Amino acid sequence: MKQLFCALCMLGLAVGAAAHEPRVVIPGEVEATQFPGHATYLLSDHTGTPSGAAILELELPARTFGAPPHVHAREDEHFYVLDGQVEFLDRDQTISAGAGSLVVLPRGHLHGFWNLGDAPARLLLVVTPGEFASFFDDVVAQIRAEHPDNPGEVGRIIATVAARHEVTVHPDKVPASALPILPK
Repeated sequence: MKQLFCALCMLGLAVGAAAHEPRVVIPGEVEATQFPGHATYLLSDHTGTPSGAAILELELPARTFGAPPHVHAREDEHFYVLDGQVEFLDRDQTISAGAGSLVVLPRGHLHGFWNLGDAPARLLLVVTPGEFASFFDDVVAQIRAEHPDNPGEVGRIIATVAARHEVTVHPDKVPASALPILPK
């Protein structure tokens, strides 16, 4: 009986392993999602590995918001700054992170990020669980469907789609240092 159990366990592991194949993502292979304020590239979605993580690259132009202050109920985010300088909100403090910095933002904590500088920034984002990565496409699809004509309407769409992902947006928590780059 013990041998049968071990054989079934091994078969289960082999079947599970076969469902996730190694993959190499070549630069330029992934099309950008033009999220408001920045381009987002989904390099690996939650189905790519048994862990269910999603990995994205974000290109944040100079003097733009990446995300307003918000709280995730289900996801943890890990931001690795590839290029440039990015400001992160962690609850009530702002942290400046340059290339080579890793910023870990667990679920349940108020956070946001933006680029105050005159140079673009690039970030690698790992989200766990990774189902949240569909948020970016969902927002863009809703914007295309509604054709908003001002930043306030775009913000409303972002907050509405975020709520469907159990993310609460807190526009009232934008720090004074970031107010000059808010879309008007």
